[in-house]
Amino acid sequence: MVSVIYYPGYSQTQVHMNLIVQDIASITNSFPATVTTVNDHGYVAGMMVTFLIPIQFGMIELNNLIVQVLQVTSDTLTINIDSTSFTPFAYPSPLPSAYTPPSVIPNNSGPYLPPLPLPYGNQDSFEGVIYNNGAF
Repeated sequence: MVSVIYYPGYSQTQVHMNLIVQDIASITNSFPATVTTVNDHGYVAGMMVTFLIPIQFGMIELNNLIVQVLQVTSDTLTINIDSTSFTPFAYPSPLPSAYTPPSVIPNNSGPYLPPLPLPYGNQDSFEGVIYNNGAF
């Protein structure tokens, strides 16, 4: 995912590799809940995520909730949700031939990253620029 961040006088493009929707392999019924993703996710502690869980997978109580990630490993997220009373999460058997996979969707890029320095001096200056072909 690429985003443009605007700062006074200039803008900067940032590439966020951690902003990738991940398929969910499992979710525990615990407090705090632990979500295991199919692939390594690249998420960081502190970021907010949303869940998209189709009804046939259970744990629909988590669907569309925005929650904070407390801890991460390469393929797990610990989230600040008490899922002990939620319906259990499980892949249906047999798996339908066409279905939407359960997913975790990042809502932000994690901690604030300060802007990179300007590549050369006076880049934010508009001195000598003629606007609108000199017409007022």
